Order: sequence, then structure tokens, then C-alpha cells
Amino acid sequence: MRKHRPALLAGVLLLILLLLQKPITWKTAGKGHSTSRETGQFESDVETQSGKDCSPNSQIRIRNIVFLKTHKTGSSTFQNILFRLGEKRGLTFAFPVYTYQFAYPEKFAKGFVEDLPREATEFNILCSHMRLDVLAVQEVMPGSTFYLTILRDPVSTFESVFTYYRTTVPAFELVLNISGNPLTTFLAAPHHYYDSRYITNGLAKNPMTFDLGLNSTRERVDETWQKDLEKLEKDFHLVMIAEYFDESLILVKELLNLDFEDLVYVRLNTRPQGSRVTIDRDKSQQIRTWNQLDVDLYEHFNRTFWKKIQCYGHTRMKKELDVLESLTRQTRKSCLDGGPVGPEKTSDNLRPWQPDTTKILGYNLRRNLSSLEYEKCLRLVLPELRFHTYLYQRQYGRDMKTLPLD
Repeated sequence: MRKHRPALLAGVLLLILLLLQKPITWKTAGKGHSTSRETGQFESDVETQSGKDCSPNSQIRIRNIVFLKTHKTGSSTFQNILFRLGEKRGLTFAFPVYTYQFAYPEKFAKGFVEDLPREATEFNILCSHMRLDVLAVQEVMPGSTFYLTILRDPVSTFESVFTYYRTTVPAFELVLNISGNPLTTFLAAPHHYYDSRYITNGLAKNPMTFDLGLNSTRERVDETWQKDLEKLEKDFHLVMIAEYFDESLILVKELLNLDFEDLVYVRLNTRPQGSRVTIDRDKSQQIRTWNQLDVDLYEHFNRTFWKKIQCYGHTRMKKELDVLESLTRQTRKSCLDGGPVGPEKTSDNLRPWQPDTTKILGYNLRRNLSSLEYEKCLRLVLPELRFHTYLYQRQYGRDMKTLPLD
């Protein structure tokens, strides 16, 4: 045995030398991504894994998607991404029977959905405005569906909702004829104008909570609310955060196994900077107090969002963001004739729908685009209602139905 010991030791030393020459590679969640000791990245990314799978690492293209389109949260921009994705892959959209919303503000029901096209076997994408009822949505969508939504800082959301819907939400309408700043007037005594008995006041208090189908009239966070949050966590695969839209898209890319090209975007349905109401500290606190549930909702899912980022790996996220931002910048440069402009400077076919409360910005395309470039760039900036109408006509071979007068 002793005479074999030198040979055994030599073999062990040779094996150690071979291992030292080869960098140690650690797999992170996600297809085709790894980090090595040589890159200096492995410590930060491996620490975030906590010994468990952080993402689905899907090898297949996800076909079935529900996106709860919340109001004034940047949701139109993401809806455009889904519109383009669905058209590109020949997927079937679940469209409303009438107009562009599922009988909002009523809770979603199966009867609000247009019939399945004759040649289709199932719906793949549902992404129009609705007030959520998960069980009713599950009656329409396949069991393999991924559920997404987006939240925005409640102060910014409420200012935008108030500005945009001040002539259609009854609680907001009541302050329009009062002298002074309407938002200031409303926030000084919101209970004086808000009547929870009317569903049309849904957006006047905790609008994101209302869109999610929850009881938004509650005055405080309680035990029932905590159960609601837990259920939402189970229902949704990802809650995006508007203030970190690009990071959200990278998580969507991982979750749905998308390409970077699928996620290129321009911001849609935005207002001119000058139309935004200045929110000082006092007004911000008033908004937060009036919208306590939205504040707690946002803070809860902001925390879960950053846990997902940590799990994904900060170094890896930074690399992916660089790729997305570079591709987005190149696409905008090749497609757009400048930045966002007012409706008076937008060509007819690219002009977004204009409410009577504020201007909505649009885009113009560069001249001399090839036909292929034009079709690609057009879809990038096509306003929501025009894109919806186009996809509906393409899917059903007819115009959208007219809403009955009665």
C-alpha cells in the first residue's frame, strides 16, 4: 500500500491543479446566464439565491397572459408591448364585447368578453381595462395563464387620476365649480364630496385597490386587508412597479421568456409636464391619508418587487438593463421624428384620444422609412384605441360592436 502512496498523492495534486485552472461557474436563475469567479460577479449574485429557485427558468414561450391594466400607472405602455407581442405570435386576444373596457367599473364577468373566434381554441391575452374578479377571469383564460399588473406611487397616481377624470368621476365633478385649485379643495374635505354608494366614484379613493377588485372604501388597514394582500401575492406572478419600469420589464422577460426586441417601448398616454399639479408636502400627506390602502398596497408590493430583484441578481440586472436601454434608444432614434408632441403637432393617424381635461402627447415617425420599418415603428407609437380597433378587426374580420343606447 505504501509503495502506491506517492502515485496517489501525485494524482490528487494533478486534480487540484486542473480544478484551479478552470473557473468555478455558478448557475443563476434564468436560461443561458452564469457567473464565474474570474468575472468578480459570483459573490453578489450567488448570495441572492438563498439556495432556492428565484425564477421559473422557462424553456418555452409563454402564450397565456392576463395584465390587469390599472388606471394612470403607465399601464398603456405595457399594454402596447402585449399588443405587439400578441400580433407577432398570432395569439388570440380576449376583447370586450363593447368599447375598449370590460364594462368598467363593474367587476369583471365572463359575459363582458367577446366570443372566441371560430378558428381559435382558447384566449391567450387579456389586457384591457377591467375591475378584477379573479375567479371570473379564470373562467375565460386557460389554467396556464400568467397574471401581471402594475402599481405606481399613490401620490402620483391620485394626482393623475384626479386631473384626467375630474369631469367624469362624480366626487371630482363636485369641486370643479368651486373657486381655487380643485384638487386642493377636494383634499381639504374629501368625505364631503365622496359617496361610496356610487360605484362610479371607485377611482376617487384608493383607485389601484379598486381596480384590483378589493373594497377600497375602508378607512384603515386591518386584518382582512392583510389577507387580501396575501391573496394578491398568490394570484399574481408579478406586480410591476411603474417607477422602475425597465427593471420590471427585465423580470417580465425572465418570467415569460421574451426577447429584448419584444420589450422595446416609448412612453404612451403621457401629459405635458406643465399640466401636472404641484404636490407639496402637505398635499402629499393628504393624498396618502385619503388613500391609505393604496399606500399600503404599493409599499407591500414594492418590497416584494425588490426581493425579486435581489433574487434575480443585481449584477445580472444591470447587464440586462444596459442591453434593453441601448436597444430602446436605437429603436427610438431610428423610428421617431423627435420626442413626444402635443395633439396639434401629431399626424391624424397617430393622435391619441384627447379627454376634455388635459392634452395627451403623441409621436410622429421619421420620414423615408421603408415599408417594413414603417410597420414596425407604427406599432411602437400607435395609440391604445387605434391599436385595439386594428387588432379587433384583424381577429374578427369586422368592426367593433356599437354600445347599445339602453
